[in-house]
Amino acid sequence: MTLRRRILLLATGLTALVLVLFAVPLAIALKQSASDRVVRETEYVGQGVADYLSTGSYTDAQISDYVARVNSRTDAAVTVLRADGTSIGAALPEGAPEAPGDKDGDGDGPADSDQDSDGQIGRVSMPGVQRAADGWIVDIRATSSSGRALVRAYVDDEAVDHEVYERWGVIAGGAFVLLLISALGAEIVSRRLTRPLVSTAQTAGELASGRLDARSPVSGAREIAEVSTALNVLADRIEGLLESERETIADLSHRLRTPMTAIRLDVEALPDTERSRELARHVAVLERTLTAVIRHARLPQADRDDRRCEARGVLVDRTDFWQPLVEDQGRELTLDLAVGATEVACTPDELAAALDALIENVIAHTPEGSPLRVMLVSTGDGCRIDVIDRGPGIPLGATRRGRSDRGSTGLGLDIARSCAESTGGRLDVLSNDDGSHTVRLDLHSPHAQATHAQPPHIVI
Repeated sequence: MTLRRRILLLATGLTALVLVLFAVPLAIALKQSASDRVVRETEYVGQGVADYLSTGSYTDAQISDYVARVNSRTDAAVTVLRADGTSIGAALPEGAPEAPGDKDGDGDGPADSDQDSDGQIGRVSMPGVQRAADGWIVDIRATSSSGRALVRAYVDDEAVDHEVYERWGVIAGGAFVLLLISALGAEIVSRRLTRPLVSTAQTAGELASGRLDARSPVSGAREIAEVSTALNVLADRIEGLLESERETIADLSHRLRTPMTAIRLDVEALPDTERSRELARHVAVLERTLTAVIRHARLPQADRDDRRCEARGVLVDRTDFWQPLVEDQGRELTLDLAVGATEVACTPDELAAALDALIENVIAHTPEGSPLRVMLVSTGDGCRIDVIDRGPGIPLGATRRGRSDRGSTGLGLDIARSCAESTGGRLDVLSNDDGSHTVRLDLHSPHAQATHAQPPHIVI
């Protein structure tokens, strides 16, 4: 899980937890408040009808119209029960509880303290609230000169639930908006936190791929800025060490020019024989190699990064170089060249050094007169070079640096392996059915190398 997703989940989770802890008690309180308010309003409606009845100045038609008007304007269902057993208004639900009896013994119920002193307005009892099966019933008794009456106002739970759901909807909407704001804030903060980390990780990937001039922007939080600064310091240090190493190699190679010049002069002073001319050729090759090492060591980084060459031309050049020695040893050198593009992702010097190591290995460690075959085969993503001989073969582990059972340094095959792996390919040592042995260089083209290269996996 990425860092941004973790921050987002943490922020939204904490916000949701706080909202739940706050909303649940609030929802319960709102439900109770809505229930109390609806019952209280029902009491007001019933008291209004009871107050009207307490005046005693009405007819049956008037009280019927009045109750009908009240029922049409409110959610409560009002019913007036008269002393003779008749009822006016809405019908009560089935199973409604009976009205409570009088408590003052006069048949009028509890007296209301608010009554007119002239006796023209009758008495109104305090409202009594009872729970019905699916609602509430409010009972109020009224007495007047026209007689006694019981006002029953009924309100069902749907009226309470409707108001509760409206309030809960407001709470839910507000909670959802707060959750969105929290998620948006977490996204903004996580982006600001992870953007410098992503840049730092990308810089590390560029450094790993060889772009030593890449630097990470120093930004973001102090801890992240410290990481970027440390990475930049490390990159500067690596670049400085490589530059120092290149200068050291170039300087050492340059110092070898003096003894090489002396050797060349000594060779030129020898009598003109086939052996002296061969030594002169070797000295000339060594001088060119030293010049190439110095030139390559002092190349700018951008020029060294352009690693490509045409394998066919390099192979022809190196076989031509070794041809005289092959003929002196009575060997037969067969060269098979492929048709098509054979561009590979390494420098000509690197490929030449690899081919020299493989051909020299055959010449040095196989009997004179043994045939040598070099094949260049074009593949879909580069080319393949096979050096085939009929010698004793190469022992297991000889391709590792410093491993050899023949008194050499063991660096030849390692040079060839490094050249192949630098292109994204590999070196294989094969034994053929006819008793011959093959050292195979599988080289990739620059395009195939870029395709096969895996970018650094960055998870933040």
